[in-house]
Amino acid sequence: MRQNLRSSFTSALAAVVFLSQLPSAFAQNASVKLAQSKRGEILRNVTLPANVTANQQVTLYAKVAGYLKKISVDRGDEVKEGGVIAEIEAPELIADLARSKAESEIAELDSKRITDTQQKAPDLIVAQNVDTAKARVQIAKANLERAETLLSFTKITAPFSGVITKRFIDLGAFVPAATSGSAAQNAAIVTLVDIKTVRVQVAVPESEVALIKKGLPVKVGVDGLPGKTFQGTITRFSPVLDDLSKTMLAEVDLANDSGDLRPGMYATAKVGVEKHNDVLLLPVEAVMVEKSGPSVFTVVDGKAKKTPIKTGFNDGAFVEILDGYAGTEPVIAVGKMTLADKQPVTVVEAK
Repeated sequence: MRQNLRSSFTSALAAVVFLSQLPSAFAQNASVKLAQSKRGEILRNVTLPANVTANQQVTLYAKVAGYLKKISVDRGDEVKEGGVIAEIEAPELIADLARSKAESEIAELDSKRITDTQQKAPDLIVAQNVDTAKARVQIAKANLERAETLLSFTKITAPFSGVITKRFIDLGAFVPAATSGSAAQNAAIVTLVDIKTVRVQVAVPESEVALIKKGLPVKVGVDGLPGKTFQGTITRFSPVLDDLSKTMLAEVDLANDSGDLRPGMYATAKVGVEKHNDVLLLPVEAVMVEKSGPSVFTVVDGKAKKTPIKTGFNDGAFVEILDGYAGTEPVIAVGKMTLADKQPVTVVEAK
């Protein structure tokens, strides 16, 4: 019994070995589709982490001290350039303005009297007194202008159109003047940002810095908006590298009328740093990449023929072919399919 089992096992093993040694002609044909080469341009892209920031951002402070009389905005409110955001009540400034007006009027009257008297009786009024009176008029006017300017600071207006993102104070609270020290922090009223246009900031590594210039194409993807891609170009960049990270800051301005892009979002920027024109291109699914190197498959006498190639740029859709393939015949669109050299194939039409 044991001898019979051993004999059956030996026969089965021999059959497996025999089948594995059958020529490839007996293997099942693989259904393949063909891909055509073309000549064109291709970009080398570098994919880098990026961050979305506001085009403009400012925290508005109080220039004069007083009590918050009115605040017309809150977080999320849109304001127009020049619109009044808040108003501070400062009775002392109103009194100073009235006093300055009175002093200015008195100074002008005194100057007029002295001038008129000097013209009628030059011997009674010396020229120095006339000059002094005129100087007092100028001093009084300067004090009046200062009082008017300080009083105008009681109204906090928007320096540009945007959205309120922070509000630091409520109605009736005392607002100190924005001076150095802790008082400046307490003088903040609101934070205003402009997000109609956003800046995408990209940290470019040192190895790619020499290739960065204005106008390079950039595709921006945002983690919070899957499936969306935003097209832009390099708008500006810093001429120096950061001492710690050894990266150079480049920025991409993107229109954001829809408001989908929000400052603080993480993004990915694909920057086209180099371009090759009039080169031989193949679709990426036609190029097989292995440890031994890239290759393509052509069809010869109904079988797949593997040909090693040398590649250049790869933009995700096409691969630049530098050597090994002349582009005179179609190649097999391998994709994720497993294909072996000299394997029988059947060409099917692409739908």
